[in-house]
Amino acid sequence: MEVTRLNAPATAILRTPLAYDVFAPVSNVLDALTLLSPAQYWATFALCAVIFLGVWTHRCAWSRAGFSAARFLRAALGFMGGVVAVLGIMLVATRPMALLALGDRDLIAVDFHSHTEASHDGRPGFNPERNREWHSSSGFDVAYVTDHMTFDGALTGAARNPARSGDATVLLPGVELRDGDEHPILIGVDPRRMRITSPDWQGAAVEADGGPVPAMLLLSMPGNILRIPLSETDGPVRLAGIEAADGSPRGMGQAGRDRDAILALAANLHLAVVSASDNHGWGRTAPAWSVMRIPGWRDMTPSELDIAIRRTIMTRGSRAIEVIARRTAGQPQNMVAAAAGGLAVALVMLRTMSLPDRFSWVAWSWGLCLLSLRNARRNSNRRRARARERAQSELMPVIEAAA
Repeated sequence: MEVTRLNAPATAILRTPLAYDVFAPVSNVLDALTLLSPAQYWATFALCAVIFLGVWTHRCAWSRAGFSAARFLRAALGFMGGVVAVLGIMLVATRPMALLALGDRDLIAVDFHSHTEASHDGRPGFNPERNREWHSSSGFDVAYVTDHMTFDGALTGAARNPARSGDATVLLPGVELRDGDEHPILIGVDPRRMRITSPDWQGAAVEADGGPVPAMLLLSMPGNILRIPLSETDGPVRLAGIEAADGSPRGMGQAGRDRDAILALAANLHLAVVSASDNHGWGRTAPAWSVMRIPGWRDMTPSELDIAIRRTIMTRGSRAIEVIARRTAGQPQNMVAAAAGGLAVALVMLRTMSLPDRFSWVAWSWGLCLLSLRNARRNSNRRRARARERAQSELMPVIEAAA
């Protein structure tokens, strides 16, 4: 597997546990599917449908029975059932995750946008501790819990934070607000001293108190990067960052299409470029990590770390964070690219596999091939045995009559 760096380099590698490598064909496919945009989902489905129709046509051409509408309907229903089953496993199955390993103790991996079941669209049962486990398994040191218009999940998660930030994954408080059709993320607030007085971010920010460092807004994806009110770029609570990677399907699509524009906007407005899992409890794949350099962060309390993160963003601006993202297929820009999108997804997955993953694919391929040959030989022997029994049963009356 490979990662893409959207700005300055950092010492980091993507590691996978043994169970991930052993079942690499499943792990790689489910990871690739999790990181698709809506257009890529449709393109991948279309590719699979074409392969299904090709295999069915080939079988009909060589079958004595020929085409049968009933058999085709059963096969098509089986194909659709398989698609639903794969998507279901991708979304809800607990499985090993690839994690980012940083080579410098002063580097820290942050997720600025995640959810729990407290959000109206969060997965039932995805409580703050499951959120913490998800982030720990994917290599995050810190995750902001930013549920929609509520701090319930953030407060529950903060209550079980470690005393030292370096001892376990830390959950910090935030909230996803609303500004028209946009959903800015507000971080650096004390949930116990803040009241959300309206659904809009201005009403919530009135009560915000970020302590020694002011609270700040992050523009989430999908969003209109050309529509940023001036009130969000200045004032006591100002826009300080913008997502260049977002794990939601629509966010993945926009981040891929508008990446250059997002980076240019961040440079012009001196905004930090951040990544977000936007995880609501579905799937086991981290799309990207925000990597920061904060000396001594491991010995800080969670509250001190929250202040240090915001202070670093304020002082370093667009140079505060390096976004390290999983490599994915490019977003289709036209109909031709969209038509070839499914093939592009498969090629990127195959090209970015690690060496252990490749060995696993080869081993599983040979194993399934040998198992298929064994079953074919067994079925052939059974057919021959039945043919002999049938021939003998047909000859018996002749033999008895001759006797």
